[in-house]
Amino acid sequence: MDSLAEALGRWLAKLLRLEGPVVALLARVVTIAGALLLTVIAYRALSHLIDRVLRPPEGAVDYSQKAQRARTLGPLLKSAALYLLAFLALVVVLREVGIDIQAILVSAGVVGLAIGLGAQSLIKDVITGFFLLFEGLIAVGDVIEVGNTVGTVEAIGLRVTQLRTLNGALRVVPNGELTQFANYNRGWARAVVDIGVAWEEDVRRALGALEAVGRRWAQESGQALEPPQAQGIVRFGDAEVILRLQVKVLPAQRFEIENELRRRILEEFRAGGIREPKKIVHVVQEPRT
Repeated sequence: MDSLAEALGRWLAKLLRLEGPVVALLARVVTIAGALLLTVIAYRALSHLIDRVLRPPEGAVDYSQKAQRARTLGPLLKSAALYLLAFLALVVVLREVGIDIQAILVSAGVVGLAIGLGAQSLIKDVITGFFLLFEGLIAVGDVIEVGNTVGTVEAIGLRVTQLRTLNGALRVVPNGELTQFANYNRGWARAVVDIGVAWEEDVRRALGALEAVGRRWAQESGQALEPPQAQGIVRFGDAEVILRLQVKVLPAQRFEIENELRRRILEEFRAGGIREPKKIVHVVQEPRT
């Protein structure tokens, strides 16, 4: 860059007929302004290129999945490009103002090594985040379960992943904790509805009502990937027998379908006179002293 500044200074001296330190100062100012301008132009060009490369073609079989991947990787790649270009522009500016860049880089390397040794969890989060993005295991918009928390992925970074839970809370999960998680937006999902009936109720009649609700819903909505199944008795309660209806559906429709099936089952059971379980109240009498 010194040779460039000197050449620019000689050109400006001839053009403006200036001499002395004014030419050198003007050359440095023009060099810094040019570096900043090139940084802005390069960032916009890279952003456009990233959007164009990640944008899936219209009519692709896996268009929704690729679109999710583009929404996830796009902001991350743009941020990385911005940081890289900003660093290069900063190097040019510091050299033009007379600061020794080599000494700063050597010092930064030593400090970075010391920080890295003391921030192993941070390095683990970054490495895990890189492989999560590279392998496409999760994407923005996916519903995932981490531990006891279920939420929608709002943002994925190299260090943390942001989840929006059902009650609206935003949970920030370090990527190092995403060693085991469940993703409800891959391939297909199964809508599962458990319903309790009284012990005295005819289980076969109740299962028949579940089958009828499932068939009618599948015919009317067309959202079932397979015929709904009344699985039968799944467990026993104190005052109820738990029955289950399940159907294979698209992942994004699972929760909406479960709510719709619950409403239809309740209406069917009430119309057919299928008895709901009675509540049992346990009264514990403490011994008198």
